[in-house]
Amino acid sequence: MRSSKFIEVGTLVITSLLLAACASGPTAMQIKNADYGRDMTPEECVKIAEEFVSNAMKDPSSAQFKNSQCYKGYWNSVPLFGMPVAFGWIQAGEVNGKNSFGGYVGFRPYQILMKNGEVVRYCIADKDGLCITSGN
Repeated sequence: MRSSKFIEVGTLVITSLLLAACASGPTAMQIKNADYGRDMTPEECVKIAEEFVSNAMKDPSSAQFKNSQCYKGYWNSVPLFGMPVAFGWIQAGEVNGKNSFGGYVGFRPYQILMKNGEVVRYCIADKDGLCITSGN
């Protein structure tokens, strides 16, 4: 019984340390010197992001969006994938679309990072709510 508790606590500590090492925010100096790219209008931000997300879906024409917001920001580094901190314009919201059987899957969160009108990183949650960062 005692060793079981020790294993549980040890696993929790190791998992926490690994997750903490997976992502980190920018330093004060990085924020001060950040290049967010050119300014984007909210309409341009929405258009680029929603087109990108739609094209990533099985049925792009079925995409429905809600709770969209666009703001200047950054994406934490992801050392596990060799991705440094990235600055730009973030479009975040929820998307719903059809699966292979033609049924809607329910709204899922997404986030797109753009710089100078180009998508540089993105994350669209899967059915389990997991979101693996892709891009550079």
